[in-house]
Amino acid sequence: MRPVRIRGDGGTEGWPGWLKVSVPFLLCGILFAGAGLILPGEQRLLLLCMMVAYIVPPFGRETIIPASILLGIPWWLIAVTLAFLDFAGGLFMVWNFPLVLRIPYVGPRIQRIMVASRTYLDQRPWLERFYFLGLIAFVSIPFDGSGSIIASIVGRVLGMTETEVLSCITIGGVIGSFAIALGIDYITGFMPTEAGSWVSLAVFLMIGTTILVMCRSYSRMRKASA
Repeated sequence: MRPVRIRGDGGTEGWPGWLKVSVPFLLCGILFAGAGLILPGEQRLLLLCMMVAYIVPPFGRETIIPASILLGIPWWLIAVTLAFLDFAGGLFMVWNFPLVLRIPYVGPRIQRIMVASRTYLDQRPWLERFYFLGLIAFVSIPFDGSGSIIASIVGRVLGMTETEVLSCITIGGVIGSFAIALGIDYITGFMPTEAGSWVSLAVFLMIGTTILVMCRSYSRMRKASA
């Protein structure tokens, strides 16, 4: 059985706390500044809004990506952006987990998730053999509560190293974001040219919402049967 902790890789233990907190936000700022060199002014603001919406629940890539593409953001740019946000979120969590546990309301909730995850894995020990591929799938597929933050917690429960967790989050984020972005970009080629952008946006938001509801319903069914 793996211990309930993320093993450090020996490279960041001596770093000051303020650096570990600020680096993920700094990287996101650099990403946004780089995207600003590509996008016109109004789309820069739109991209910033989409980045904030992705971080704040309940929106996920299944709704953010279709909306962004139909509002003019290149499919590859929104895919890279969301995949990078997954990486930055995972980086913040693995570097600052003890700090996050001290945050009121958030810390106790994370501890409850860890206990529930550990109990679930103890009842299904065979799942731990596929921990690496399983965590990649957890990030890439829009299950209820999936994403880089929860994936970091699950990685801690599994006793993975920081590098393993970040690798899973990065790979899963890239697969999930690019799969949806490529699919939406492909489907938009079949949309009638006379259809307005708002009609197309409404259609894809309905598709994204349907996928999200189906995935979350499946997740709840699995929890109920556990």
